[in-house]
Amino acid sequence: MSPSVSEVLLSGLTINSTLRRRTHLVQSFSVVFLYWFYVFS
Repeated sequence: MSPSVSEVLLSGLTINSTLRRRTHLVQSFSVVFLYWFYVFS
């Protein structure tokens, strides 16, 4: 796992904690991240 991926994961966790009330945004971010991870893995 490259450092950039780790940074994205940490950013995702931070965003998830900050936007817990905005579930739809968190889900959208998760979908985008999973797609990005699948394409560049």
